[in-house]
Amino acid sequence: MNQTNESPSRSFGLDFARALAIIFVLMAHFFKQLDHIGFWGVELFFGLSGFLIGQILWRSYSESNEWSFKHTVNFWSRRWWRTLPNYYLFLIIMLFYHYFIAGGLPGLSVLVEHIWFGQNLLSRQDGFFGVAWSLCIEEFFYLLFPLILFAISRLLTKRKTAFLVALSVIFILSAAVREMLIQQHTSTAIRGVTLARLDAIGCGVLVSFWLSNAEITNRKKWMAFIIGCVLLCIAYLGVYHAGMLYNADIEKRYLLVVSSLGFSLMLPAVSMLPRPQGIFSMFSKWIDSLSFWSYSIYLSHIPILFTIYKLVQHKMLSKLAALVLTLIVSAILFKYFETPMMKKRPKEIAA
Repeated sequence: MNQTNESPSRSFGLDFARALAIIFVLMAHFFKQLDHIGFWGVELFFGLSGFLIGQILWRSYSESNEWSFKHTVNFWSRRWWRTLPNYYLFLIIMLFYHYFIAGGLPGLSVLVEHIWFGQNLLSRQDGFFGVAWSLCIEEFFYLLFPLILFAISRLLTKRKTAFLVALSVIFILSAAVREMLIQQHTSTAIRGVTLARLDAIGCGVLVSFWLSNAEITNRKKWMAFIIGCVLLCIAYLGVYHAGMLYNADIEKRYLLVVSSLGFSLMLPAVSMLPRPQGIFSMFSKWIDSLSFWSYSIYLSHIPILFTIYKLVQHKMLSKLAALVLTLIVSAILFKYFETPMMKKRPKEIAA
């Protein structure tokens, strides 16, 4: 999952959260019995992405003389230079992977949908480039929320009100799409449907807005952390330990957004975590590296893992080799591809 390097100063706590999220995803895909852990990794990514993007959007919106369409385009340009080059690079790589390793190319219509992130708009499409489902949710949030904010800011002069109303539109849209899919008795995995999950990013934006506009003491941050933990426990028990009481519609309506909100509420306190010193400084360097490489790790680990499976018959040896190769490839991509692409981003409009 992509990271945001646009914040004024990096937080070790947030880097730790990002590293933990990608570790959860790797555990889920490298060890089938831990598959459910991947859900929490992606939900953490969603909350973290919204938390960081929300700070950027609110700062830009609140400090501008007038939030013009030029500001919207500037935000899009900065996000797209960060996210799209790596995505399209791996879209091409996945074509070669499926042709030589996975047994055939997708149809033209499927490929076109992947070009504009439309493959999971109202239904979950697995198979070709499956991990891209979460990127679809992020990219559509990046596209729609600033556009909605621009439209509403034409109608409402109060900045805080306009921002919250725009965010409310995202939550209402997501809930409405989930309800529509539930009423249609669809068998699709709603957690991967783009327009049904925009509020997963919205939760992080909401928490960042709260953090930016209220007098939040450290005590309040830790109270929010505890509430977030409680919400995650509710989601976990409701999904994985409900037994005969499990209700899929409750999961789709409520528990998905509860998990995203839970992670988001934890982030203000997590962001205060100090960087380890002394003998633990090596630990912090690994956290930094995993955080920087997380986007490339997320995109690359599946084709690398299954390619190694084809070449190395020993199960554990193949997984170890795939993990090492994933880290090496991701480090190289971050230094020689991601970073040069990020440097091409336009400067953020100051006012």
